[in-house]
Amino acid sequence: MSRRMFADGQSGGVGFTFPQPPVEMTELPGRNDPCPCGSGRKYKKCHEASDREAAGSPQLRLLAGAPAVELNRMLRLPDSAALSRAWEIDIVPIPASFEDDATARPAVILVVAPPFVVWSDLVSRPTAEPHELAALLAHHVLAAARNAGVTPTQVAIRHPSLVTALEQALAPHRIRVLAAEELPGVDDAIRSLLAHVYGGIVPLHQLRAQPETWAGWGMPPDLTARLFRAAAAFHRAAPWTISDNEVPVLVTRPGGDPWAAVVLGAAGETFGLALYHDIVDLELLFARGPESEPSTAFEGMHDTILSLLFNTRAELPRRMRAEIRGAGWDVAGPNAYPTLTVLNTPGGGIRQRDFEDLVAALESVPRFFATCAPIFAGTALDDEAMDWTDPETGTTCSLLLDEVLFDEFPPPPALQPAGPEGPGATPLASLDNANAQRSVNRTLSRFRAWLRKPRRGKPPSEATVRRHVDNARLFVELCAYSSQMPVTAVSEFELRSFLYDWYPRKVAGSLADARRMLVGLRRFFAFLEEREAVQCPWAWPMLGDVEWFEIRWESFPGGFFWDEAVREWQAPYVRDLASRVLLPVSNPDGGITWGATMGLVEYTLNREAHRLWIVQRDEAIRGGTTVPSDVLAHAAEGQRVWAHTPNASCGGLTPKAAIEQERERMEADRAAAPRSPGP
Repeated sequence: MSRRMFADGQSGGVGFTFPQPPVEMTELPGRNDPCPCGSGRKYKKCHEASDREAAGSPQLRLLAGAPAVELNRMLRLPDSAALSRAWEIDIVPIPASFEDDATARPAVILVVAPPFVVWSDLVSRPTAEPHELAALLAHHVLAAARNAGVTPTQVAIRHPSLVTALEQALAPHRIRVLAAEELPGVDDAIRSLLAHVYGGIVPLHQLRAQPETWAGWGMPPDLTARLFRAAAAFHRAAPWTISDNEVPVLVTRPGGDPWAAVVLGAAGETFGLALYHDIVDLELLFARGPESEPSTAFEGMHDTILSLLFNTRAELPRRMRAEIRGAGWDVAGPNAYPTLTVLNTPGGGIRQRDFEDLVAALESVPRFFATCAPIFAGTALDDEAMDWTDPETGTTCSLLLDEVLFDEFPPPPALQPAGPEGPGATPLASLDNANAQRSVNRTLSRFRAWLRKPRRGKPPSEATVRRHVDNARLFVELCAYSSQMPVTAVSEFELRSFLYDWYPRKVAGSLADARRMLVGLRRFFAFLEEREAVQCPWAWPMLGDVEWFEIRWESFPGGFFWDEAVREWQAPYVRDLASRVLLPVSNPDGGITWGATMGLVEYTLNREAHRLWIVQRDEAIRGGTTVPSDVLAHAAEGQRVWAHTPNASCGGLTPKAAIEQERERMEADRAAAPRSPGP
């Protein structure tokens, strides 16, 4: 069998072989015996054909006659007593094609007793149906047990959908099955295999099946023809022209699973439809932004993702072009040939019910978008139109749009401390112009070093490090220059001001930029906790509330702070700060009435008063006072005492006296300034 490896659709000339333990070749069950995989079928109707095909391998014939000691040496297995009884199994798609099999969708089955691979097998086109696939894997677990001379007590598998069926197949052998998100033994083995084949590292989250024909997905021909008809109609409808954003739609076919669907094409580059079985994976992708590095965009996602994209005819494999032409399937145009990518499924396959869900989404989503066109255009907001059932297919589609602007922020459930905590916190620390830049540079340098050498996992790329640092710089500089404090003194006030007022008003960028900034700040506050020993528990609810941040960002009307529309936009945010008792009072009860326009002395003292305000606010809350009016009275009394106490930064004057002195001087300067001549 001639085989070739390729990456991202590019063919190469690297050949490969997989060692196949020979035990099954010398002691095959009888044709009418039960299949060892536990499927309940006779061996001749289950695994006989695949076993005899594998038995024809020249390598197997070479190993078949080897003595047991020599066989173990060649397979690099220790004595059975030294093998772990906690095993791992996985079936992993590999980027390969078989020249003599146009329908191949290769995957490798690995059974690992960490750190030893006790069994491996190359499967040209594994089933995608859970019960059939579980039977196949059970067959290989038992074969591995016979080959290794030891039976595992448990087997861990990555895909929860296979656990029940695999456990049923292995129960007679008293082998427990459990789901595990991480399979370190299997991952090490597949990395070694791919490094040997490619001569480099292939990220495991990028592995996917790439059959060279649609027949490789194993679907009935009439169902594939229906998908082509639906894809052609989808492309002709061009739903990406109706909405200029990738708006998620919840799509559910009668009898199928709900999927979060996104129409691709608003950017004018990639056109198609993507389905996410778990909306959390989609939210993670949105948080990373559309310009995130391809190598990391899908990292950390665990559930099924189906992506149907449109390509030119020339971009298709030669055998797929011939297949489409021979079948006479409907194609909307020379740039509208559909291709399918499947991620995070066992063996890289797709279940028939998921394939049918994809077809239903292709049929119904364009009609739903046409119904919602007035909503996308901003000319109507019809709540009933957001939940729609396709009269032709019964598929339901739901669109969840946020209102452009909420009148008020959600009220806080209860007052909580708002200042920094932990041994590294310095809540009353201040910065002046001379040391602000040094503080910023030091903080960002330490953040950069922390990103490059994480305590867990692989370090991010330099581009990712640079992006996180650039986004954190905005916040760090706002703290240093506006609030005149290091980040070790940061409070909830600074983060709320940055997210809900300063960033939407000051930073001209895209929504993708805003989402990346939020991701960068999450990393920065993790750095504060882990490296600087500064805990900010109030930060995480804000950094996790992507929806509210985007509402503020998208609803900013544009303009300057004195514009009426901007003041109206700011008003709910200011009221929210007041309801949380995060703003110093400006009245005689607090000792000072702050000026609308401040001189340098008053500005500096206002920042000092604000830091003290947060400390005294939190002091009251930790002491059991949580009623906002009582917390306000406590902090106001503290500010009043501070305003009438001599202050070293004022040359011995009280803050109130220093501010009054500055105001008198500023008024005298204005009076003495020459007046402009009249017209």
